[in-house]
This record gives sequence, structure tokens and C-alpha cells, in this order.
Amino acid sequence: MADDTLGEAGKGLAVQFDAAPADVAALYDDWVTTRYDADLAAWGYRAPDRAADMMSKLISTSTSAAPVLDAGCGSGLVGAKLQRRGLVPIIGGDFSAASVEAARSRGIYSDVVYLDLNRPLHFADGAFRAVASIGVFSYLTDSEATIRELLRIVQVGGPVVFTQRTDLWDERHFAQLLGDLGDEGVCDVTISPPEPYLPLHPEFGSAIGIRYVTLTRR
Repeated sequence: MADDTLGEAGKGLAVQFDAAPADVAALYDDWVTTRYDADLAAWGYRAPDRAADMMSKLISTSTSAAPVLDAGCGSGLVGAKLQRRGLVPIIGGDFSAASVEAARSRGIYSDVVYLDLNRPLHFADGAFRAVASIGVFSYLTDSEATIRELLRIVQVGGPVVFTQRTDLWDERHFAQLLGDLGDEGVCDVTISPPEPYLPLHPEFGSAIGIRYVTLTRR
């Protein structure tokens, strides 16, 4: 598949993890209003389905009425899969204004809010029964701070499910970070083996996958 069939957002996508937060927001503001959903479908993006299946198994027996948070919801692809599995209500959040509007337009969220995961979150402790943050962590500047915030806002016993790219896993010391959190007694940690991310994208293919991480708050 030639690069010129992917749209401009597809070129250099793999190196966007190093962009400043404002530049990432600008990228998504443009991309989500043009080819975002179509591009991801063309690149074989299956993470929303995979994450929603994981979440369904983790919280299907929960009696909590608290909402699920889709943190970094983009255009709402993950939220749509969560809703299909009956994991409602869902609150979405993103720091791209265009993504917030696109997610709202799907009609699947009880609310969609501006949410910058690089900063402390405005939600109360234990506000959510579960949190999903899929395809987001490659853009975050302080992974530990964000993870601790997501654990703070999920209920005790609730899961936080997120992904991280395989090429950034060692570079950002995720094994050490997650091991330390487990040793600290903050959460239980489950990490998947590497799985496909964007298998039909020319920069990702089989070279860059993702790991799915499940943190269960203690």
C-alpha cells in the first residue's frame, strides 16, 4: 500500500510520540475531521474490539452503577465497542477539541469532556468502575503520573486497561514502572504479550505492536 493512499496523517505517524502535546492535539483536530476512522480501518486497527472484550470480562459481574471512563476517546471507536457490550454509562474525554465533538456526535456517551491526561484529573477518587485508555500512552509525557491518576479515579477492585507500543515499552521503562506499582501494593498487574497494532500501516506493520496492560486497583 503506497503512502499516498493513506492520507497525510499516515506519514510519519510512528514518530509522533515525540511531539509536544499541543502538536498532537492539532494533529488530531485535523485528522479526526477528515480520514481518521477510515485510515484506522484501512490499517487493520483492532484495539477497540480487543480492549472492549477485555473490559467486558473484567467488569461484567460488577454491580456498581458508576460510569466507565474512555480516557483519550478520540472519535469514539472504543466507546462504541464498550456500548455494544453493554458497558454503560460511558464518559469520554479527550484533549483534541475536534475529537470531543466527533465523540459526542456518536450519541453513545453520557458525556464527553475535555481531558488532558498530562495533567491532574478533575474527577473524584473512585469515580469510575473501570477506565480504558487505548492508543493514548505513546503521547503522554509522564506515564507514572498518568497511571497513578487513573488508578486514583477507579474504584477499588476496578480495572484500568491501557496500551503501550512495543517500541516504547523499554525506552520508557514500563516493566520497571509496573513492577514497582505492583510491589507497592497499589494494584495487581497483568501484561499481554506483544500483539498487532496497525498491521497494514507501512511504518508499523509487524515491526511495532502493542501490549495491553490491566491494572486492578487494590
